[in-house]
Amino acid sequence: MAKIGETELKNRIKSGDFSPIYMLCGEESYLKEHYVSKLKSKILDPAFADFNFHQYDSNKVPFSDILNDADMMPVMSSHSFLLVHDYPLNKSKDDIELLKKYCADPNESAIIVLWFDNIEVDTKKDSKWKNIESAVDKVGVCVDFEKRSERDLARLAVAKAKKASCILSSNDAMYLVSVVGNDIKTVFNELDKMCCYVNGGEINREVIDLLAVKCLQARVFDLSKFILAGNSDGAYEVLRAMFAQKENPISVLSVISSCYIDMYRAKCALASGEGEASLAKYFNYGNRKWLITNAVRDSKKLSLANLRDAIDVLSKTDEMLKSTSLNPNLLLEEAVTKLLMLRNG
Repeated sequence: MAKIGETELKNRIKSGDFSPIYMLCGEESYLKEHYVSKLKSKILDPAFADFNFHQYDSNKVPFSDILNDADMMPVMSSHSFLLVHDYPLNKSKDDIELLKKYCADPNESAIIVLWFDNIEVDTKKDSKWKNIESAVDKVGVCVDFEKRSERDLARLAVAKAKKASCILSSNDAMYLVSVVGNDIKTVFNELDKMCCYVNGGEINREVIDLLAVKCLQARVFDLSKFILAGNSDGAYEVLRAMFAQKENPISVLSVISSCYIDMYRAKCALASGEGEASLAKYFNYGNRKWLITNAVRDSKKLSLANLRDAIDVLSKTDEMLKSTSLNPNLLLEEAVTKLLMLRNG
C-alpha cells in the first residue's frame, strides 16, 4: 500500500477494496469528512452498526485501548469500524511504536481510520509524522486532501449544479468562488441554496449577488470600491459591518493592501507598455486574471504617486497593528480615512 489520491480512494471504496488502516489528512476538511462517511456507510451493516462502530476523539482514550478494540472480532459482520479523530500520535513515541507494531500484523476484520482535522500533519518536515505515515503505508493508505484551486472548485460547482438540474456557466462558477471564498463546503452550501432558489433554472451573477454570503475578501473588495469611488458613507458602513462580525483587522488590512498592490502593478505595467496578459503571467496570477482586469480599471482613478502614498499608509498601519497596543479597529478606520483623503485629493 502507499499514499494515494482522492480518485483512487473513491474507486477503492466503490469496489469494496478496503485497507485495514487509513490516514486522512490535509486542508480540505469537507473532503475528509465526506470520505469518512463514505467508508462508514460502505463498511458497516446498519443492523449491527451500534456494535461495530467505535469513535475516539482526541486522546481521551489511551491509544493502546483503541488498538485493543481493533483486535476484537466484529459482531455478526465482516468488519468493525474504528474512527480515531484528531489523536495526537506525534506527541508520544510509545504510541508511534504501538502503531508500528499493530501495522506489522493488523486485524483484517477491523478498519481503522486516523482522521486528522484540526491537527496539522507535516510528513515532509516532521520526522514523527513521517514515521507514522511510513507505518500506515505498509498495510494501509494515506490520503492528503490538498486545498483545491479556484478553478477546480469552479468545475465542481458546475458539475454539482448540473446534477441538481440547474445551469451554472464556468465564468459564473468562478465568480461564485470569488464571492464566497475557496472553502469547498461553503461553496457547496451556497450552491445548494441557489439551486433551490432557481429551481432548475440558471444561476447567474444576479442570483449570486442576491443570495451569496460574501467571504472576507469579497467584502473588502466592496470596501475598496467605495474608497475608490470616494464614497465615505459606503466605506464606513462596510467597515462597521466587519467590526460587528469581529473580522481580524490584520486580515482586512492584508486584503486591502493586495488590492492597492494590484493597482500599482497594473499602473506601472501600462505605463511601460505591457498588457494584462504579460502582467498576469509575470506576477503568477494564474486563474485569478480577473484581479488584473479589475486593477487596470481601478488604477485609472489614482495617480502613481497616490498609489505609492496609499501603499505607504497601509504598510505603516500594518506595522502599528502588529507592534502596538492601540485599538486595532481605530487604526484600520484611520487608514481607511487616509485612503479616502488620497482618493478625494
